[in-house]
Amino acid sequence: MSEKKIFSLSSLTRSIEKVINTQCSKVVWIKAEIVKLNHYPKSGHCYPTLVEKKNGKVIAELRGNIWASHFETINTKFKSVLKEELKNDMTVVIQGSVTYHPVHGIALNIIDIDPEFTLGELAREKAETIDKLRAENIFAENKKTSLPVLPKTIAVISVQTSKGYQDFLNVIEKNPWGYQFHLLLFPAILQGERSIKMIIDQLENIKSYNKVFDAVAIIRGGGGEIGLSSFDNYLLARKIATFPLPVLTGIGHATNETVSELVSYQSFITPTKIAEFLLQKYHDFAMPLKDAEQKIKNHTTWLFKDHKNNIKETARLFSSFTQRALDHSKADLKQYVFQLENLSRRNFSEERSELLQTKKAIISLAQKPIKEERKNLNFAEEKIRMLSPENILKRGFSITRQNGQIIRKAEELQPEILLETQLYSGEIHSRIETINKEPDND
Repeated sequence: MSEKKIFSLSSLTRSIEKVINTQCSKVVWIKAEIVKLNHYPKSGHCYPTLVEKKNGKVIAELRGNIWASHFETINTKFKSVLKEELKNDMTVVIQGSVTYHPVHGIALNIIDIDPEFTLGELAREKAETIDKLRAENIFAENKKTSLPVLPKTIAVISVQTSKGYQDFLNVIEKNPWGYQFHLLLFPAILQGERSIKMIIDQLENIKSYNKVFDAVAIIRGGGGEIGLSSFDNYLLARKIATFPLPVLTGIGHATNETVSELVSYQSFITPTKIAEFLLQKYHDFAMPLKDAEQKIKNHTTWLFKDHKNNIKETARLFSSFTQRALDHSKADLKQYVFQLENLSRRNFSEERSELLQTKKAIISLAQKPIKEERKNLNFAEEKIRMLSPENILKRGFSITRQNGQIIRKAEELQPEILLETQLYSGEIHSRIETINKEPDND
């Protein structure tokens, strides 16, 4: 029996390296989907996970390498053409060659990515989203909702620290007319893939209190046009289109509108424009009231002046009558003077009282519903704050997710996948060592 020939692992990997790097080193263009970019800012290198899917299933997968010098060039082109950075879940056309490393294995060495192809893909996805919404006959549903004459209670979806949100608050709070609004922030990321789920979740939270709010404002600012493709997402656009309250969008760009903006009740170029729109609604209501108040004042002044003239005329007539009545008895003269004075005082008093009553009635009718609404809104706002996720987290609770899904039972855990734990301040990423499941009560 012949002796077995044994090769070392390194000699085998060197042989594989020689074959692949010799036979497969040709630079080619390849279409693939970037599932995860895996960009490391410190080194500048990227190690994207590339896949091809068919009917929703992965039929091919390969790791890629984009060295820092190539990544900077590629990312600059993407921001120039797509107005977005290279990111997860993009379908791209890649120029590269297959390489093999004895330790790190096989990979696709990427030297270029064509942004024009991805631009076409994004345009196609946007068109598909619009077609789906039109086919479901819901594209214009949010525009049919009713915005009150005075939209005073607004649910705001934004990032608390964003410039756009601060600009919005600054315009509202410093308006020269002193108009008052009730604003409640529902925090959410408004850029990237994570923003889709967070905005949808916050819309669902607001929907639970749709009797409290008059409208929803989605405010994004300070990011230019980077990361806007999430607003073309079908699920997010559908949620906005079918939302029971008017949705006002101020995403902060001046070029083509996203699908979310197209289906919203009304879109604005900037968050500041939303604030100006709300103030204008108040102004349109307040100005006729001020005009009516001025008319009442003018009419009252005129009445007083008219009655004053009447009194003067009465005095003149009285003086003339006195001269003619010198021959009458003193008693008759006194009686006639008394009747004239009573008549003048009664007419003046009645007119003045009627005007004052009218003025008080108008003021009372205008102020009563506003006071009642303010009381109800303060109570509702306090209830919402008590039930907000932020307050729950502040009390020491946390939310654990896996693959973006909230974990409620140990049976839902997948041991090999990272856990994301959200605290009141910050997040924790961890791996599972053991899982203790509750015993079966059956």
